[in-house]
Amino acid sequence: HLLFKVKDQGRGIPADKLESIFGRFEQVDASDSRNYCGTGLGLAICRTIVQQHNGKIWVESVFAEGSIFYFTLPL
Repeated sequence: HLLFKVKDQGRGIPADKLESIFGRFEQVDASDSRNYCGTGLGLAICRTIVQQHNGKIWVESVFAEGSIFYFTLPL
């Protein structure tokens, strides 16, 4: 497997939201859709694409410090 890693220095994601953000129309904060014009579909689409290629996707985050998104794809 090849491991990809994307790191940001954003506000982070609370521990209780780490899995739910990959669901359709899910966002950490409901005001995000108004402030950033998001729909909450981006990570759900990413998860579907990665899984269709027999990979895995997940996130690690420290609230107020940022997040690291990982995904693997078979070689």
